[in-house]
Amino acid sequence: MKHIFPALQWALFILMSSVVIPVTIAASYGLDTGDAIAFVQRSLFVLGIAGLLQTFFGHRLPIQEGPAGLWWGVFTLYAGLGTVLFGSPSETLRVLQFAFLLSGVIFIVLSLFGLVEKLSGLFTPTVTGIYLILMVIQLSGSFLKGMFGLSGGSTVVQPEILLMSALIIIFSYAFRRVPKVGHYSVLASIIFGWSAFALLGLSEPVARAGQVFNLPRLFAFGAPRMEADLVPMVLFITLLLLANMLATVKVVQGVLERQGKNVDRSRTRQTGLVSGINQLLAGSFSAIGPVPISGSAGFIATTRISERLPFILGSATIVAISLFPPITAFFSAIPVAVGYAAIFPVFASTISLAFREFESLEDKTNLFQVAGISLFAGVGSMFVPTEAFSSMAPVLTSIMSNGLVLGAIIAVVAERVLMSQARPQKKPEARHQELRKHL
Repeated sequence: MKHIFPALQWALFILMSSVVIPVTIAASYGLDTGDAIAFVQRSLFVLGIAGLLQTFFGHRLPIQEGPAGLWWGVFTLYAGLGTVLFGSPSETLRVLQFAFLLSGVIFIVLSLFGLVEKLSGLFTPTVTGIYLILMVIQLSGSFLKGMFGLSGGSTVVQPEILLMSALIIIFSYAFRRVPKVGHYSVLASIIFGWSAFALLGLSEPVARAGQVFNLPRLFAFGAPRMEADLVPMVLFITLLLLANMLATVKVVQGVLERQGKNVDRSRTRQTGLVSGINQLLAGSFSAIGPVPISGSAGFIATTRISERLPFILGSATIVAISLFPPITAFFSAIPVAVGYAAIFPVFASTISLAFREFESLEDKTNLFQVAGISLFAGVGSMFVPTEAFSSMAPVLTSIMSNGLVLGAIIAVVAERVLMSQARPQKKPEARHQELRKHL
């Protein structure tokens, strides 16, 4: 019994942070209700399997695999361009299946040649902390829009939804203080919030599913369509996904070590190989590509659920849910505001993880410079409409329109530049000290 509630809480956390993206993608490509439910079903299936594969064969840590924001950006980009470039939304989806398969192959090749380990050295505490701050800032827009009732086509703040969202957040923080059961705050908040929304008539009815049981179909959109023009973009996006993976794993490892857990830091290659397999699964099952979610660190820090078994059971629950369309439709009906409000404290606590990364640095001079440059540029790009980059190449669009990606790249480059400038200044001092010793 002691693992059931933690497992259920993991399952609901994965659902709440994963369902919105496939639902949005289905709407942007004009999928009908049945196809939309099937797309959500396949996405949850792939996410659940991906989490299990990483836990058993990859990094072996309790880290949620969620829809990659970068792939979401690609879906959004080609929802408009795809019809012009490829002829129709269905043809565009076939091309994107090819993109996932190609990304999986690139992941595996990079891992086999040991390039993943070399890239991991770029993720210093400075870069990791900046990455976490940018991630929270980027997500905060979606969270607040959802809690303000600005979803489902609504363009005006709905006071009743805003008020209920605030109450759910207050309830969540209050529940965390309850002895012995406080670490189930996410689960309790979802139950409380969904019940309150249902009583007030603020929740949507559950969509009808045509089948009771349904195995996810392979290549549901048709055979993958190869497009050579996508290769450079997929290569670059794979490198960015690799960076995301490395940053997330490092953050979670730090949280687990602070909780007294032993962590194996030598599984970078295995993590990259499994990530490649997960992209192949996404392409094969016509879903969205997964990536380790940094919010897992906040979830572990908030709930104190750090064991692998509850996560394994939670991921297995996601797989089971995905096989039953009525259950998938039921959980997809959880109000967006409830989901965001329930996990708001989890992502809010991620900021503290960033500050802890910074605390581990003795010399803060370079940190302040790198943070100032990367945060200024990364946050600023989040305010530029995506359409403004429509005249640029897709590869550049995926960078410039994503503040998290742009800021992280700038942080890596800026830190390397500052470190290279600092080295020549230290060498004469070191020589001078050596001379004194000899004298």
